[in-house]
Amino acid sequence: FLAIAFPKVIFGLHTLFYRDFGVLAYPSIFYHHQSFWHGELPLWNPLSNCGAPFLAQWGTMVLYPFSLFYLLLPLPWSVNFFCLAHLFWAGLGMYFLAARWTENRFAASLAGIAFVFNGVTLSCLLWPNYLVALGWMPWVILWAERAARDGGRSTVAAALVATMQMLSGVPEIVLLTWLVIACLWIETVARKSVPSGRLIARTVPIIVLVSGLMTAQLLPFLDLLAHSQRGLGFATSKWAMPLWGW
Repeated sequence: FLAIAFPKVIFGLHTLFYRDFGVLAYPSIFYHHQSFWHGELPLWNPLSNCGAPFLAQWGTMVLYPFSLFYLLLPLPWSVNFFCLAHLFWAGLGMYFLAARWTENRFAASLAGIAFVFNGVTLSCLLWPNYLVALGWMPWVILWAERAARDGGRSTVAAALVATMQMLSGVPEIVLLTWLVIACLWIETVARKSVPSGRLIARTVPIIVLVSGLMTAQLLPFLDLLAHSQRGLGFATSKWAMPLWGW
């Protein structure tokens, strides 16, 4: 279905460009690509807004391992394929998650397709890092649920996929993912499938492992946050409807 929807993008005849993809995502990735081939770690971007932090922004995915795909291969094809590949990965993850819950492959297939071909997900083609966060979302839920029930190697797998999602730099989707996981864990305790003490003992190692794996990204981000000069009224000055307008 992705090949049918985006054939010219996949084969490099067309490129994504609309709105934030053209004015934000692609310029950042192009700068990252140029820095990589000059042997530089892009800590600072001098070309946007009279200069801006790059690595510390987090959403630039400097430390996301699979960013190597568009760093090594020619642009813009590589970043387009990167985005569509994460859509496929999202659908595949939702298929396995739904198959675990329903034990019905046809229902799981529909869930995977619906997760990819809906307005929210497809609108995230504007932002590659959002596609990365959504792409890993069902995998994080799947392995976190397994870790809660089984422990052992599932805990390590849950920490690895959670780190991949964290490296996308989209905290709101990460938060949404873990809210879903928290609801599942509450249900597990309520059903007495796993004792609460054992569940906590299996959760703490995931948090510790993710924090350790994320250190190189989190420390610059927290330093940027500490020195940020954004005013408290930024949101109300930027958007048409203020918070109290709701």
